[in-house]
Parts: sequence; C-alpha cells; structure tokens
Amino acid sequence: MSKEQIPNPRHPVAHLRSGSRRNLSNSIFETQQSCGLLNPKWNKKIILFVILFVIFFMMFWNVSALGTFPGRTTVDFVPGLEKTVSFTVVNSEQRDVGVVISAQGELKDYIFIPENVINMKADEVSKEVSYTLKLPQELSPGLHTADVVLVQLPEEFIETGQMSVGAAVAVLNQVYVRVPYPGKYAEAEMNVIGPKANGEVEFVIPVFSRGEFTLTSVKASVEVFSALNEKVATVYADEVSIPGGGRAELRAVWDASSVAPGPYRAVVTIVWDEGTTKVEKEFIVGEKRLVLEGIEVNDFKLGDIAKFEILVKNSWSETIKGAYAEIVVYSESGNILATFKSPNYDVASDEKEIMFAFWDTKGVIEGSYDSSLFLRYEGKADKKDLTLEVKDDGITIIGAGYVISAGVSSSGISKGLLIFLISAIVVLALANISWFLYLRKKFSGSGVVTSR
Repeated sequence: MSKEQIPNPRHPVAHLRSGSRRNLSNSIFETQQSCGLLNPKWNKKIILFVILFVIFFMMFWNVSALGTFPGRTTVDFVPGLEKTVSFTVVNSEQRDVGVVISAQGELKDYIFIPENVINMKADEVSKEVSYTLKLPQELSPGLHTADVVLVQLPEEFIETGQMSVGAAVAVLNQVYVRVPYPGKYAEAEMNVIGPKANGEVEFVIPVFSRGEFTLTSVKASVEVFSALNEKVATVYADEVSIPGGGRAELRAVWDASSVAPGPYRAVVTIVWDEGTTKVEKEFIVGEKRLVLEGIEVNDFKLGDIAKFEILVKNSWSETIKGAYAEIVVYSESGNILATFKSPNYDVASDEKEIMFAFWDTKGVIEGSYDSSLFLRYEGKADKKDLTLEVKDDGITIIGAGYVISAGVSSSGISKGLLIFLISAIVVLALANISWFLYLRKKFSGSGVVTSR
C-alpha cells in the first residue's frame, strides 16, 4: 500500500502545503496562533516591552523647548521688602507651548505669582514673566532660596486638555535672598583653570564679604595633594581687602608641567581678620578636556536676547558629565557687566555638543566688549578670552571660529544617541524575524503524519 501524506488539520502550515483555499491572511493568523504569538501571556510581555521602550525613547527625545533668563535673581535682605522680579521665558524651539508656573522651596510663601498659566505661540521667541517677592520682617543670617518652577505642558494637552504620563518637563528660575551676618564674615569659592599649554594651573578664588563691615586683610594659600593624599605643592595669593557686601578674586598659580597626569585635590585656606574659611576641589592634570570648536550668535537685534551657540567636543575616552559654558562680559572699566551660562550637558566620548546660553542685551550699547568664556566640567575650567563686537544687527565674536557639527542633529540629539536608537530598533526587528523563522521551522517539521 502506498503511503499518502495526510495534512495535519491542527497545523496551518500543512494546510498551505495541501492547497487549502483559505486566504493568506487567515493562514498567517493561524500560524501566529499555533506559534503562540497570539497567546495572551506573550501579548502582555510584548506590550510591556514596547511601552518600556517607548518611554525610554521619549526620555531622550523629549527635550525641553523652554529656557529662562536670567536663571537666578539675588536680592539683599531688607525687612518687609516688596519687590517685583521679572525674567524672560525663552521658547528656544519656537513651537506652541503651555506653561504652568508655581513656587517651591523655603521662601515659597513669600512669592506671589499673578498669572499661573501662560501660553506661547510658535512665533513667540520669548515672553516676560514677573512675580512679587514680599519678604518678612526677620530672616536668619545667610542664604535663603526658592524656585519658581515652569512646567512645560505637551502639545496634546494644549489641543485636548489631556495630560500624557511623563510628558511634562520643567525648568527652574531661582531667587536668592542674602541676609548679612553681624560683624565680619567671609564665604569663598574656587575655580581651577588649566592646565594651560605651558603646564600652569591657575586657582581663581572669589571671596565674598557677607558681613556688615569691611574685611581689612584677606589672604589665601592653596595646598595641592595627589591621589595618594601626598602634598605636592603650596602656592599663595596676594592679600586684599573687601568692603562689606563686596567681592574680590584672589589668584594663585601652580606649575604642574613636571607632575604625573591624574587626579589632584586643591585645598584653599582663606584667612580673613578674625576668621578662616576653607574650600576644596578635585581636578585633573592630563588630557581630559572639552575642546572649544566654535561660538556664534545668529538672528540678533540689539536690545533683544542674544542666543550664543557654543560648539564643544569631548576629546576624552569617557563621557564628561555636567559640563556647561559660562560667559562673563566686562565693561570698558573692567567691571563685570553680565554673567550668563548654559544648562548642564553630558558630552559623550569623541562627540560634539552645541551648548546654548542667553544674554539679555537690554540697555547694552554698540561697541567692543572684552569677555571670558569658561568651559566648566568635573572640577575644572578651561578659559578662552574673547572680544564681542556688538552692533545693532549682530554680534561678531573675535577669538573663536565656528565649525558646523556633523555630530549633532538639528533637534539637539547627538549622533551617538541616534545610532543607538536605530541599532536598538534593528536588533528588535531581527530578533522578531529570527524567532518567527525558528518557530515556523519547528512546527513545519512536526506537522506531517503518514498512513498505510
């Protein structure tokens, strides 16, 4: 008796081989069902995975279109002071946004916001926002703070009034209230600049007189320690005096040309009249650095907000985290006219990043302004001296070129992130195809039986 192949009625692939007249879509459905691809348990896992992937994608892709300038307002305490504080909201991506404004922090009960919701259209580059600060009769000496929080609502909320989970992003506008200490008191910071090409490391030490009276004698010494906590050098800054409420910068220079590359720690001791203040900071001697590749200002009119685009590249073998740019503009007499900085950025190894910083030029006149650009990251600062040629219809920056980045997309997403996302999608697609082919082969091999 000849053997005849009998199609397995429970196996859809066998149905196709036997010439079943079912249409192709039904056969594919049954194939998926027999392979378990339509199993509710598998569906839940697949749906959960897709949701997690989309959330992960949106965490990177949903970049805030908002910025504020200035980012911080500092007020000297006066009992019962009532002050209107204004700042500018910058719609940097120029799209329709809704913004909810609220206060949080220690001083939130003293901040009164007249308009808690604002809307900005795509053609609105900026909008001025104000609130009233009403201080109490007493506050303890020192620094007191609050944050004015701006929550950017997604476009679908503006259109439908419905909020999607995790879609809102926020930026902060800070308010600092400083209450002077009785008598004399000093606070200090430290910036580490370099090493420069000649191996010099400069310690810049801003000292603030936070008391009521003048600090007549302020001195500073800087001790440098290796990673093994061995003291390798001590350098000194010149003596200065600082009036009450004033500020001065002390500077000390260390020749690091002969030391081994690696991490170091600087401990500065500031001796002032009746007291002592200490500040510590870690820094790197070596090649870990951001390279300034260019800086430019486009579409500018004097009196408006200037948007500085600062292109940097990470020449280190690891990601540099929390990097930001700070620009200090000086008046003709050498005093600080303006200080503004960018948000923080994580710059991947061998990648480029465009940092954005905003300068409100209201009240600025045409002319040449000396300025300093600081790239600050991981305990160090690289300084670049620039000249800003401010004209009615533009700002020319002398001292830095501008290179169009092939590594940064117009949406602000780095090339490395785009490659990662595309690779992840390709891997997922290949995994699904491989899984389907494996199951198809497995079931096609077991779906034929014989009879006599």
